[in-house]
Amino acid sequence: MTHNTTKTISLDELRARRLIAQLLAPSQAHPLQINSADNPVAAVAASTEWMVATQFQLRNSGLDALAIRSNTDKLHVEEAIMQGQVVRSWSQRGTHHALYASDVSWVTRVCTPRVQAASSKRRARLGLTDDAVDKARTALIKALEQAQQPLSRTQCYEVFREAGVDPNEQRGPHMLRHFGGEGEIIQGPPHGNLDSFVLHEKVVGQARDVDKEWGRERAIGELAARYIDSHGPATAQDFAWWSGLTVREAKAGFAEANTSSTPLIELTCENITYSMGAWQSAVTEAELAHALTLTLRLPAFDEYILGYKDRSQVMDATLVPEVGPSKNGMCWPFVVQAGVVQGRASD
Repeated sequence: MTHNTTKTISLDELRARRLIAQLLAPSQAHPLQINSADNPVAAVAASTEWMVATQFQLRNSGLDALAIRSNTDKLHVEEAIMQGQVVRSWSQRGTHHALYASDVSWVTRVCTPRVQAASSKRRARLGLTDDAVDKARTALIKALEQAQQPLSRTQCYEVFREAGVDPNEQRGPHMLRHFGGEGEIIQGPPHGNLDSFVLHEKVVGQARDVDKEWGRERAIGELAARYIDSHGPATAQDFAWWSGLTVREAKAGFAEANTSSTPLIELTCENITYSMGAWQSAVTEAELAHALTLTLRLPAFDEYILGYKDRSQVMDATLVPEVGPSKNGMCWPFVVQAGVVQGRASD
């Protein structure tokens, strides 16, 4: 039995609560109180864990997104990646995200089945057979087991060649992305400007494996609960977009999340029902008001807009060509005032 608290809120309040949830505005109620002065790398890791998965398609933009939320700088985010506390991988929607290392495998397994199925269907057009992909995977896993350090993208392609699978004409990128979506192979620290790859089990000491321990349905509920905590107020449709799950799975995840000892808070804004974490009941009116005084410069692909299917609450549709995502998926840095996207940020 659930015990939801339902009230109607304004768009301003919704925006303020999202800013606070996403670590873009302060609140003493927030479960994560960051003290970046003492240990900035730990602050980056904690912020990454809170956000669950942060869009990281463009490396510099992803570094900025985590630096802003951890009150640090890009060098400390880079250090967290070098130390293996934060992992850049293809966890959902076939695109790069940054995740806390312990979460990367189970979140990837939960979110990628549809992407993986679509990826498999592309093989024929790329001149790849299932046997060739299996051969490449086996060879790469063996090479990574024997390697003393992560292999660069170029080195991975050479492994494919030696196994008799030609990586040219987009076959190499396709296979690396597909293997990344399986959760066993993840990205390591960069080799200069090149991505690197490593076996998950070699670098992640304590993987959470929520899906293996609890089953897929409860794992989706756990993912939903953490998404709602870090991105709420949000809808199941927003969660479906963000995660890559079906709307049906997303709705079941919201229902599962709401059966915990601390059920979600439901809100109505302009006749749409949203959910947010129970912790937000302690956010004060003063903190909500303060959030709306902030002017923020956020990076391309930032979660403030990319974390939701419906962005109309925070951005006018006329700004989409200017800020993104464009028809070909591009995004640009943008300015937020009072929780509302104003337009593209100047260089």
